[in-house]
Amino acid sequence: MTAWLELRGIKRSFGAIHALQGVDLTVNHGEIIGLVGENGAGKSTLVKIMSGFDADFEGEFLVDGKPAKLGSPQNANAIGIAIAQQELSLIPTMTVAENIFLGHNRGPGVCLLSTLADLSRPLLEQVGLANLSPTTPVRRLSIGERHLVEVARLIAHEPQLLILDEPTAALGESDSRRILAMAQHLKEQGKSIVYVSHRMNEIFKITDRCAVLRDGRSEATVPSRELNTDKLVALMLGRELGAMFPEKPGAPNPVARFKVERLRADRLQSPVSFEIRCGEILGIAGQLGSGSGEILATLAGARKAHGGALYDMTTGKSRLPASPRQAIRRKIAYCSPDRKHDGLFLGRPIMENLSAPNLKKISTMGLLRAPPERGQANDIAKTFTIDAGRLDQEASVLSGGNQQKVALGKWLSIEPELILVDEPTRGVDVGARAEIYAKIRALANQGAAVVIASTDLLEISNLPDRVITFFKGVRTGELAGGEITSDGILRLITNPEPTGFGASAIPQAS
Repeated sequence: MTAWLELRGIKRSFGAIHALQGVDLTVNHGEIIGLVGENGAGKSTLVKIMSGFDADFEGEFLVDGKPAKLGSPQNANAIGIAIAQQELSLIPTMTVAENIFLGHNRGPGVCLLSTLADLSRPLLEQVGLANLSPTTPVRRLSIGERHLVEVARLIAHEPQLLILDEPTAALGESDSRRILAMAQHLKEQGKSIVYVSHRMNEIFKITDRCAVLRDGRSEATVPSRELNTDKLVALMLGRELGAMFPEKPGAPNPVARFKVERLRADRLQSPVSFEIRCGEILGIAGQLGSGSGEILATLAGARKAHGGALYDMTTGKSRLPASPRQAIRRKIAYCSPDRKHDGLFLGRPIMENLSAPNLKKISTMGLLRAPPERGQANDIAKTFTIDAGRLDQEASVLSGGNQQKVALGKWLSIEPELILVDEPTRGVDVGARAEIYAKIRALANQGAAVVIASTDLLEISNLPDRVITFFKGVRTGELAGGEITSDGILRLITNPEPTGFGASAIPQAS
């Protein structure tokens, strides 16, 4: 049987950098193939070639056994290849129906919105949005719904191969399930899908085969049923990873270092109170929009608090900051969920990023002192296994995992007492994830109070010592030690039963 798409010996270089060094890939009719590898393995470059965004490559590109020349995304669409990228291309102020047919050369030239709505309903049904009104403005949709509308827009072009590039990276568990169900439904219709993801559990759930890239080369293409996490990680890294999550300390610290008292933050339906202990990792679990991320941003002064306090139990005084600058002065570190937006200065050297939170320490009368700055940056780089030889390079050249290590490591410059990390490993490959988890645990072991918020179920159920759960702005439970399981957390963040934490206010999921 002829493969629908076949790539042979694909090579792509950018100057002295050889991004792809002879990659082979086949995609059969009606199959989902997982494309996996570390950051920097060549996945993004290969995806750009397959979708027509990069035509400067060497090697053979065959569609249904015949040579094909793409040259542009338009040509890729014409032969049946479409891509749903991480960055959505929807226009928020326009309706769902208008977005689906915007720029569509197969749709009607002039028509009423009602006509577009009728044409878009079958497409929305295919991606699991049958109950969504096509006349709804996109700005009113959840992030997950927007991803599904993006796919509906692509399906309108009747592609044979759909490339899904990290479709769930920014989604919670519920929306992620909808994406996976949609992919399975498209497969049943005979569509082929290339699924790119760092989430191992998704790869095993829906893919038929896994194509592994390592250092720009094809490592293997293996039936997914023959793999488990350890085997797949070994193929990706070329070595055994060992334990993904670091060992937890035996006896938890019963003494609270900080106490959050009746905090009112955006998206919360009622005030919340909880303790934060030295030497432990406290997890805050919830889907997007549950309020978990907003709690961290409010404790860091990045969002306005609508009431409440953060008490330092060693002094009894409230240390709730009114701004990020005040948070830094009070030794509160905040690693935001979007490192590219507000976590890093991508156009500036890595060394400047590592020094930015505490310029006073390395300056005199407003003038930076180069030797202390480099010394401080070298110390942080060593702690977070960042290549010290690259400190003068821009942060933008780093892989996602190394960028995240810089975004987290820079806070060592203020010697933080409270560390708040929202989505610790979003968009980070499996090897870098293990390193970041180890660093977070090391900070806790050194006595810092650490709080993480995460929508990654595997992460939030394995890294923290305690987990507080939220559902639609209401606290639904607290788990500790052996009580922390994926199933237990999932129940509390998707369809919780009353547990005593504002039970009367908990909305029940349908």
